[in-house]
Amino acid sequence: MVISVLEDMGFKPKVDEDGDLMVRYQLKNVYAMMGDADEHYVVFLLPQFYDVDDGDEALIITACNKVTRELKMGKVYIDATYKSVSASCEFYFTDEESLKQNIEHTFNVMGIIRTVFRNAVEELRTK
Repeated sequence: MVISVLEDMGFKPKVDEDGDLMVRYQLKNVYAMMGDADEHYVVFLLPQFYDVDDGDEALIITACNKVTRELKMGKVYIDATYKSVSASCEFYFTDEESLKQNIEHTFNVMGIIRTVFRNAVEELRTK
């Protein structure tokens, strides 16, 4: 159902070599991971949208926490290597229409996350 809705929305979803569903959004790869077949749950992941400079790890973790607190639907986190920042949005849906609405909202949130995160980093740098 997720692939069908994404195609109806004008996206060209692809399944990568790992079996993950991927679409391009704002020149970035966005991945979708579904719950079990009987569970109407999706996680959209925007991986590695921000690179972390050596020595900036604490500042970036602080920015991740700030943005996650402010944007309730999205989660922003630094990866285990402390080299990049990723974001995710997850939701449950009931039918195709609610799936479409949630995908639209998720992609809007992901666009906002990138801007809000960069602004948070700059704000923290000036303090």
